[in-house]
Amino acid sequence: MGTGIGFIVVALGLVAFVAVFIALYVKFRGKRIVTCPETHEPVSAEINAALAASTWLVTQPRFVVTACSRWPERAGCDQACAPQIEADAEGTRVRDIVTHWYTERTCVYCAKPIEDLVGATGPGLLNADGELYEWSDIAAEDLPRALASSVAVCARCELTEDFRRRYPNRVIDRAAIRLDPSQDVPLHSDAIY
Repeated sequence: MGTGIGFIVVALGLVAFVAVFIALYVKFRGKRIVTCPETHEPVSAEINAALAASTWLVTQPRFVVTACSRWPERAGCDQACAPQIEADAEGTRVRDIVTHWYTERTCVYCAKPIEDLVGATGPGLLNADGELYEWSDIAAEDLPRALASSVAVCARCELTEDFRRRYPNRVIDRAAIRLDPSQDVPLHSDAIY
């Protein structure tokens, strides 16, 4: 019976180890935005998430850049940007940067808070020239500039405005009409029916 319990303890320990490794791998994977020490400009970088997760389990995580928007021209650099990722692993991840940016804003069209970043269509950005983009269509290294010079558009309004711009002859804007003036129902004047 002693070896059976020992086997169960070892199996449970192994399962816990694998679960922690997977959680760390998910935490460390993905594109990141860091400042290139050479150019002092934002770049997109990715690290070896498996290496970072496995070394975290034993000692300090080791961050090795495996992809950079300046590569292949500058491949083989000294990876002096890796300490930025080590100092703020979550704050450099693109999804976390975008999530933080959107949670501080409301949609420029409907004035509702932007809550959902995932789905068939994501929230958008409206730049000063009136161009509408989904944030995921912008290269990660260009994202800081785009976020600084754009306003937020929720996914619903992004989809609506994109359709309106692509097919203007298929959209009819009608003013909201209150059928029963005694009802106090808020109506949007820019509703599309």
